[in-house]
Amino acid sequence: MNCISCGLGAGYNRAVVDTVTDTELGGFCFRCEESEFGRCLDRGDWTSSDGCALCDRDGYYALPEWKPYHEAVGGRTVCKVDYCIDAETLRFCDEHFLCLRRDDGRTTTPDGRPGDTRHPE
Repeated sequence: MNCISCGLGAGYNRAVVDTVTDTELGGFCFRCEESEFGRCLDRGDWTSSDGCALCDRDGYYALPEWKPYHEAVGGRTVCKVDYCIDAETLRFCDEHFLCLRRDDGRTTTPDGRPGDTRHPE
């Protein structure tokens, strides 16, 4: 999964999900998050906002954090990561989401291939 901002591998920092279509658009890597917001996204309390974290518009794009967990499989402990989108998940409106994307509007398709997710005009 590539970062929606820099286009490099996003690792397991944040996923980027279009909540209207329930589609994973890519990730948001730690380097880009820290460059754009410092540590405030990690330290902020987003429970009081039911929309965009930066304005009063609807938050259609969720940026949930990947969280590690483990489970027992066949007598072994297996570590995995996943995310959960709930009322406390950081969200951005379409305007603020577009500010995070690469200048050419390209991100990745849900299966991780480079793609163009710009909205047709």
